[in-house]
Amino acid sequence: MILSYTRNKHLTVQDLNGSVLSRASVNDTFFEAEVELEVKVPQLEVISARGEVKRCFFEECHQAVPLLEKVVLMRIGPGITRAVKDLIGGSNGCDRLADLVFECFDAVILRFTADEERNMKEPESLEEEIQQKMELVKRNPRLLGSCIAFAEGSPFLPKE
Repeated sequence: MILSYTRNKHLTVQDLNGSVLSRASVNDTFFEAEVELEVKVPQLEVISARGEVKRCFFEECHQAVPLLEKVVLMRIGPGITRAVKDLIGGSNGCDRLADLVFECFDAVILRFTADEERNMKEPESLEEEIQQKMELVKRNPRLLGSCIAFAEGSPFLPKE
């Protein structure tokens, strides 16, 4: 027996007047959905959320779409992962829809940090690289806890 599975994921971020629009969509053999968040800058506050589940075997995912409204007025930053998992994912929601929300958050963060990282000069040593990352986190506190590189205990975090 031959199993066939495909998956495509698409992320975009569009600058608007005073906000950014982040879209995440996934289309695989069993699931197709999209989420769109508008985020006010520089506060990184979600000001609108919408989504659609086009194809899914689990009715819970179709029913979870209205839960996206619960992320409106949340700020992208520490604690938002747990809140989204509790409000949109888990047994009362749809983990795959929550994952699309996280993808939108990541795209917004990358919108403001990718250019800055790309423009850093090539470090000559590990110590210089660590110093550059610490400066990056000082300028972009929203990075704290956003990934393992900026998690508690990371050498990239500024020393207190």
